[in-house]
Amino acid sequence: MKTWFTKEFMKASAVLLIVFAAGAGTGYVGGHKYAEYKFHNEFTSRVMKSRIESAETATAMSRARSVRAERARGERSARRRSRGERRFMRRLERDLKLNPAQRTNVDRALERHYQRIRDIRRSMRPQINSIMQEIRRDVRSFLDDEQKISFDKMVQKFEERRKRRWRKFRKQHQGDPAGQSKKQ
Repeated sequence: MKTWFTKEFMKASAVLLIVFAAGAGTGYVGGHKYAEYKFHNEFTSRVMKSRIESAETATAMSRARSVRAERARGERSARRRSRGERRFMRRLERDLKLNPAQRTNVDRALERHYQRIRDIRRSMRPQINSIMQEIRRDVRSFLDDEQKISFDKMVQKFEERRKRRWRKFRKQHQGDPAGQSKKQ
């Protein structure tokens, strides 16, 4: 009986195994190097793109700062605006790319309407305070004695914080050095 498991078969199998291992190793190393090369190129292109965009953004921001500074110099006497009002105006300028004449007209219109909003808020303040007192009374009625003490402290801290913010706001926006307003 003749066996197929001979010395020649073993040599051929060994050569085949070596060729297979060499091919797998080459594929692994080549794939790894290709992935590294591709990642490096993509990363480099993203970094360069980011740098270009940041340079463009910096240039645009510089231009915007100079426009704002120029406008601020011309409007020193204008009333200081709230953060929300300033943010809205910046958004309009940026998104609509307003020219100087449009900016002036939009600014005047916003000031007129914001003044109406402030007047309405001022007239409603007593009603809002009254409702807040009712809410606090109602909430307090559901609490036990220990919770009432904590609730009273919480309300007191809230009121102190609110008064501090309001004084700071009035001082900034009305130019009142004492932070006191003639009319609340």
